[in-house]
Amino acid sequence: MGSQQPISRPMRNLLAGFYTSLFGSQMTTVALAFAVLASGHGAAGLGLVLAAGRLPTVAFVLVAGVLADRLPRRTVMLITDAARGASQAVLAVWLFTGDVPLVVLMLFAAVDGLGNAFFRPALVGLVPSLTDRSGLQRANALIGFGRSFSSLAGPALGGLLVAFTDPATVFAIDAATYAVSALFLFAVPRDVPTPRPHRPGMLTDLREGWTEFRSRRWVWSVVAQFGLVHLTTVPAYLVLGPQIAADSLGGAQSWGFILGCFGAGSVAGGLLMVRFTPRHPMVVATLGMLWFVPASIALALQAPLAVIMATGFLAGIGIGVFGTLWATVLQANVPTQVLSRVSAYDWFGSLITLPLGFTLVGVLAGQWGTAFPLLLGAATMALSCAAVLTVPEVRRLTVEPAPAPPAVA
Repeated sequence: MGSQQPISRPMRNLLAGFYTSLFGSQMTTVALAFAVLASGHGAAGLGLVLAAGRLPTVAFVLVAGVLADRLPRRTVMLITDAARGASQAVLAVWLFTGDVPLVVLMLFAAVDGLGNAFFRPALVGLVPSLTDRSGLQRANALIGFGRSFSSLAGPALGGLLVAFTDPATVFAIDAATYAVSALFLFAVPRDVPTPRPHRPGMLTDLREGWTEFRSRRWVWSVVAQFGLVHLTTVPAYLVLGPQIAADSLGGAQSWGFILGCFGAGSVAGGLLMVRFTPRHPMVVATLGMLWFVPASIALALQAPLAVIMATGFLAGIGIGVFGTLWATVLQANVPTQVLSRVSAYDWFGSLITLPLGFTLVGVLAGQWGTAFPLLLGAATMALSCAAVLTVPEVRRLTVEPAPAPPAVA
């Protein structure tokens, strides 16, 4: 563990804006649910709205990666913040005036999901320009901390605001957080895309990104793993967890405690990565994800609530550690001119199986009971981690500068 360098002012501005808008977005997770239910659309309507928010992210993330490598990434992020802020402001006004039709709620969710598709690849690509190589892990740990803390505290505050005011107030606050984020982004120096002798077409850029992605075995191995994990492990936990909590653990409050432990563990994992720099980051990251195995088994066996909470906390630590180290090794080992495209392929490949997983888990649980999908998810996580660790590039990967080539006599 080396001495910590101060965070640069541009990086502090980026973090301040990111934290602010992310906290507002997490507050709206509760407000959106209650807005849909209060409008009389029920659980099925809420599912449609959530799907409408996820599909544009998956559909457009590859195009977003190309644009983030072509254009100034700060500009892409400013445009997405402006669009999402305006969308949330209009939705807040609409909610203040009365009920909103389901199709309109789906449209606003789609705008937010589209903004997410463009924001994330630009963020991943911008960070290396705001810190040197030695500061990448710390920067990503702080970004991960913001995500974890927001997911822990944002919904809680959003729930209180909905209880004492209404969903429209929360959406109005979220719109304001996007404006604050944009102000902080204006204080970040404008990045300059890597000069290219000629501007290829969009499909050429996509092919180049794909070539860079598949040429790195350590990248596509981990992405393939998470495609499997998002098909089995994650949907089983998120879909069956609330049902088990309602049937055996005391209801929604218990599920809230479990998710709170996940969030707290993720915060702890992110803070750990601010100080601890492993020599072989992907080995540590992959081993950290193994904590999801006992978490899934404890839920499958309907263990006492304290045991499920404890294993959830450990799984959260693993998630926090993995997220930080994965972003760091991408930024340290992928050329900046293709980084956003490679990140987009990573996100696309990891998430594309999630909607199918959410569908299949209910079928499996109905056929063989709730324990089967959870145990299948635990086995998938264990076997996929073992498989990834057999890849030599994963085991050898570092974030240290590559050695200089020997001088030619």
